[in-house]
Amino acid sequence: MRLENVSKYFGRFKAVDNVTLDIYRGEIFTLLGPSGCGKTTTLRIIAGFEIPEEGHVFFNGRDVTFEKPYKRGVAMVFQNYALWPHMTVFDNVAYGLKIKKLPKHEIRKKVRWALELVGLSGLEKRYPLQLSGGQQQRVALARAIVVEPSVLLLDEPLSNLDAKLRLKMREEIVSLQRKLGITTVYVTHDQEEAMSISNRIAVMNKGRVLQVGSPIDVYMKPKDLFVATFIGRSTIIRGVVSSQLGKDLYAVKVGSYKLIGINVSGGELSLGEKVILIARPEDFVILDKDTNSTLAENLLYGIVELVMFIGSFKHLRVKLADGQRITVYASPKSPIGEGDEIRVTISPEDLKIYREKA
Repeated sequence: MRLENVSKYFGRFKAVDNVTLDIYRGEIFTLLGPSGCGKTTTLRIIAGFEIPEEGHVFFNGRDVTFEKPYKRGVAMVFQNYALWPHMTVFDNVAYGLKIKKLPKHEIRKKVRWALELVGLSGLEKRYPLQLSGGQQQRVALARAIVVEPSVLLLDEPLSNLDAKLRLKMREEIVSLQRKLGITTVYVTHDQEEAMSISNRIAVMNKGRVLQVGSPIDVYMKPKDLFVATFIGRSTIIRGVVSSQLGKDLYAVKVGSYKLIGINVSGGELSLGEKVILIARPEDFVILDKDTNSTLAENLLYGIVELVMFIGSFKHLRVKLADGQRITVYASPKSPIGEGDEIRVTISPEDLKIYREKA
């Protein structure tokens, strides 16, 4: 599947801005971004529910830009499930097959297959209101896969479920997709959800695609400041370039500190230029009190303002001498408490430098 220079307007508002994407057969491809970034509109363009003002949509090299949704071989699962409340589970799942006018015996066979696949065998005669949220979600999935689509589209399918059920349904969707091998396009604003289920992710903001890559590439090598701060947790430190030490290696003055990091902005940075350093909390190393600090690179001192116990780690908010704050993860067994002074270091490879936009 390919979207080529696709743009969509609602009045004067540009919801999708010149998007080009290649989605490969059999993968789970996720459109990730904040509310209003254009990800659902992009999904609806793929489905055929929206027609772009600019650009084209191709399925297997065939231009389907102006083709009706039912001719594209896609099935969509909506955020609110969109089940018919007056129909039984069986009739909801069978609806698309009846539209195709398949024989009754074939409809029964396919519905039984789909319900067994999503773990709902025996609930054929129940109505949606008699089901839990997770069961309703499975009915919506069964209704989508029973028509054997070439592309499965999922629009924030887990957003109405509680946290524990979301985790379970995540696993079930991945397992189901791998079993069937259906090309799947998934929309979510949840970074963790996107990272855990996707083969590849497209990060969107303000209608534009900022980066496409595997979850680990997007997390470890963000090409854009927005991507770096949107994906996962990050610490933002502002400073001024003081010297260039290598091709992409720069020293940055941060108050009384000098930090060394990697420039990922593209192009050379100028001396005195304002920059933003991005660090992941898990990349900071807390030094023991007896460690010789003169040997430590990228050394920072600070006072712990806040400690939050998350379970697998402690979340520390640390105030530096110049008033800036960083987030550091410590062991859940760490004795560090609020008011303690700590020293941390971070490897230059883990400290990414971005130009500060005006």
